[in-house]
Amino acid sequence: MRIEIERVAVEDENVTPYFWAAGGDFERFENALSDDPTVEETVTIEDHDDQRLYQVAWKRNTEGIVYAVSEADATILQATGEGTDWSVELLFPDDETVSEFQDYAAAHDLSFDLRWFHQSAHPEAFGKFEVTDEQREALVTAYREGYFEVPGEVSLGELADELGISKNAASARLHRGYANLVENTLIHDE
Repeated sequence: MRIEIERVAVEDENVTPYFWAAGGDFERFENALSDDPTVEETVTIEDHDDQRLYQVAWKRNTEGIVYAVSEADATILQATGEGTDWSVELLFPDDETVSEFQDYAAAHDLSFDLRWFHQSAHPEAFGKFEVTDEQREALVTAYREGYFEVPGEVSLGELADELGISKNAASARLHRGYANLVENTLIHDE
């Protein structure tokens, strides 16, 4: 099963991620979720032939990677997994929180391989409109391909193919990108 995390919410003692699952046996996957003692609740949000969007509430596990991220005030920008391998892109507010993350991971025996570390040349502009890299890519590609033209020059499905993602993921990225742009450019402390 291939998993692509859409977003993660931490409320009180629970972590609630929304994620797409594809490429496997959904019945077996859902049975594994229901048998998992760390899963509190699972809700299927969208059900398509080849993929499903889930919302899962996990019981608090202070030794998990999600809590290492939470403890360091970092943000998960993107996460995909197949089998036991995960690729996670994180955003840390500063160098100190990167160190806190490493300390937390070491203290709880969480191992990871750092593949890439980037420090913005213009930190004052980074995240200005709270649009993630994936949302920006989707919005810019949509604009360049004529998706916003009336009538549109490409369909959502064609745009998704261009981005190499599902139609649902493309729609979600565009909608979240629109919302972030509106909130951070047009809405002013009303």
